[in-house]
Amino acid sequence: MCRQMTFCLIFLIALTAGAQTINLRGTVSNSTGKPIANAIVTLAKQGLKDTTGADGAYSITKTTDIVLPLLIPGKEGIFLEEGILSFSITNPSPVKIEIFDVKGNLLKKKSVRNVPTGFYRYTIADNSGTAKLLVIKASIGPNEVTFRYLPLQNGNFSVKLFNGSRSSFGENKLAVIAAVSDTLKTTANKYATKVMAITSYDQQLNITLDTAGGGTGRSAGCGKTPTLTSGSRTIQSGGQSRSYMIRIPPNYDNSHPYPLVFGFHWVGGTMGDVDGGGSSGYTWSYYGLREQADNSANSKMIFVAPQGISNGWGNSNGQDITFVDDMLKLIKGDLCVDTTRIFALGFSYGGGMSYAIACARANVFRAVAVYAGAQLSGCSGGTDPIAYIGFHSISDGTCNYAGGESLRNKFVTNNGCTPQTAAKPVGLTHVITTYQGCKDGYPVIWCAFDGGGHTPAPVDGSTSASGGGDRTWTKAEAWKFFTQF
Repeated sequence: MCRQMTFCLIFLIALTAGAQTINLRGTVSNSTGKPIANAIVTLAKQGLKDTTGADGAYSITKTTDIVLPLLIPGKEGIFLEEGILSFSITNPSPVKIEIFDVKGNLLKKKSVRNVPTGFYRYTIADNSGTAKLLVIKASIGPNEVTFRYLPLQNGNFSVKLFNGSRSSFGENKLAVIAAVSDTLKTTANKYATKVMAITSYDQQLNITLDTAGGGTGRSAGCGKTPTLTSGSRTIQSGGQSRSYMIRIPPNYDNSHPYPLVFGFHWVGGTMGDVDGGGSSGYTWSYYGLREQADNSANSKMIFVAPQGISNGWGNSNGQDITFVDDMLKLIKGDLCVDTTRIFALGFSYGGGMSYAIACARANVFRAVAVYAGAQLSGCSGGTDPIAYIGFHSISDGTCNYAGGESLRNKFVTNNGCTPQTAAKPVGLTHVITTYQGCKDGYPVIWCAFDGGGHTPAPVDGSTSASGGGDRTWTKAEAWKFFTQF
């Protein structure tokens, strides 16, 4: 029999979570603020939509049943539905639960060092006191999930237990606020489609669409005769003269919006190393992406390699993020940039800088690739989703593997993915884990490899940390990841 403050084994949770009101409203307009008529706004998972009128207004409203996730044997995860915190544990692991009020006061804490494999539940409603708004942190081993909850006063729900009995819970039930995971898709003729992750079904959300060119967003530089040319450039940023390299596609067309890729160097490296490709040359320029872009028919790209202060990315007081902002403003104003496809990638310290961009500029950058990264350049913000791919050696002695996993796990959470233990390679090879359950358009991919140690260019079957730029598999994976958007 289940008791308060204890975990109780269950084998199935598969009932609906009761009625929930959807009330999404707002306006759709262009970058000048002009309302867009006949735009279609779609709530993906609920299959609801509305079309804007002449004033650009939309409204999606409905009282609907939200179905609880089914706990599947062998799939690890944490689920919080209608006051029941459920754990699916595939390997014996420590489990911790902390319940806070909105002011941050700890109300309850439960910690078990070694929980056996199985399904477990914890009743939040019985342990929350009189607090009206709760913050709940739950973890299985190193994987932590945070929820915000608010008491409601409508209806009952029940949980079907393994013995066939039913436990009913009355009017003090709790309903998920921030744990909602859905996407809002907006389309309109002559405008770029916009997909937004949402965490609440009750909000006003005004949407701005970019003018389309071949289905893409267009920067202010489209249609202009550019002043920028390929090569080394300087810009004033934060009272300093900062340098960067830029590579504009051959036969540049100022009417065509191009994806923009920022490549960040490692500690002690330079913008020239990223631009030139080091000992591997052109084939490893911009971590192997430049050659693939130049040789593609439909995926030409603009590449930028910034230079870090003292050959690093300390990002003191956010100065390197400001540097990126200033370069973006200049480049988008001078060249025709696809504003929906701006990417960042980097190795080691450059990986840390790419991670900092994922934290601070998820609303500007579409995706990042982090090679052997660590928490080196800070993480301002860090709550919004962004597409994320990481590469890390299980034998990295410089930026350890667990640190790389920690960076990845932030966006597993932000992107609404189902937590899982990523596979590790056996022998001198690599294993790729694609996380499931992520918000539409916000995938997380983890590439673990053995051999080469601290390197962005491993080669299967080799222990060498260098010279693999022409043969490594990482450049094909990064290229595939970026060009899916």
